[in-house]
Amino acid sequence: MRRLLLIMLLAGPAHADNVHKEGDYGGVVPGQKSDAKPRRPPPKGTLTWIGFEAKDGGAQLFLQSVAPFEVNQRVEGATLVVHANLRRLDASTWRAIETRFFDNPLSRVHAKVVRASRGGKGRAAHGAGVDIRITFKNPADAREASVRTATEADGMYYVYLSFPAGTPTSDARPSGPPEPE
Repeated sequence: MRRLLLIMLLAGPAHADNVHKEGDYGGVVPGQKSDAKPRRPPPKGTLTWIGFEAKDGGAQLFLQSVAPFEVNQRVEGATLVVHANLRRLDASTWRAIETRFFDNPLSRVHAKVVRASRGGKGRAAHGAGVDIRITFKNPADAREASVRTATEADGMYYVYLSFPAGTPTSDARPSGPPEPE
């Protein structure tokens, strides 16, 4: 009986259709419907996805939700805080996105739900919502992003945040041999 079970397990891969090759992107592509099994959409007021793409030395982030939402931006040191008037995070949107390994000015993107604040010493007042904290590799590059919004063909609402190419940091390693004197 055990041999039969072992032979059945080794006979062929189960669910081979669902396996992604290494390096394949399994996330959201703005405007394209997913091939994944449809699930009940999250309630309005939920940030459903945060996407990142390095572009020509710059970067583009996109925020996805089922309904339109507004964003406000403020710079705090080397961090851009994008405040969205949403109430919750979906699935794994609370996980940080490490972007420092790509050729772009951003180092890290992290989202969290925040309560309303009256502000205080050096802190701006804000309503309850979701803060997306974007840390820059070089503090001199910290600036507000250019914003574009759209409802795409997949029926989802997107806020696109675009960042220009950054300046090299002081700890950047030269890519080639040292220049002759």
